[in-house]
Amino acid sequence: MKSFFMKNSIHLLTISGVAALVYTAVNWSIMPVPQRMTGLICMAYALHAWEEFRFPGGFMETVGSNLNYSFSNPRSTELLVFTAIFCVSFVPFIFSHVAWLAMTPMLLGIMEVIAHFGMIRLFKLERFYSSGLISALIMLPISIYSITYVVQNGLMHPVQWLFPILYLFMVMFISQLILLKINGMKLIDFLKTRRAAFARLLQK
Repeated sequence: MKSFFMKNSIHLLTISGVAALVYTAVNWSIMPVPQRMTGLICMAYALHAWEEFRFPGGFMETVGSNLNYSFSNPRSTELLVFTAIFCVSFVPFIFSHVAWLAMTPMLLGIMEVIAHFGMIRLFKLERFYSSGLISALIMLPISIYSITYVVQNGLMHPVQWLFPILYLFMVMFISQLILLKINGMKLIDFLKTRRAAFARLLQK
């Protein structure tokens, strides 16, 4: 069973994205706006996974080669990443009546665009493109519209904007810890070597 999920994690993520998109299309007129938007961004994240992990010279290869690291168990890496994506995008779709939860994939959608443009500059890529950029740009208008709608309609108190940030951090941090453990790495050592790699890049 574990082997099945590792081999087919991206396909299961895609099926979930298509299901969310179809459900959204069929029920568009009766769905609240935040749920409509999370339905759309679920599919966008599935596309994002394909662009980052299946295109030649993908996201992990680009980051790994520039920061001088690689994971010994890439299938487990994909499974954990896609599980994190599921938690960030599909869980909010199911519980979209919780406004702050629905904002989690939207905040990440904006961060993805910033991160991919940052990769182009930091890694001095030959093309004005980093793996995942196109699908990240698809997420951007969905994210901006959703956040604007929630703010204009007062669906969240100011302090509640901390909740999606904390939820996002928790998902990413736990995923990172599990990922490092699976690949036999310690968090402190990983952070030290990555910090040194970043320092070298900034000096170039």
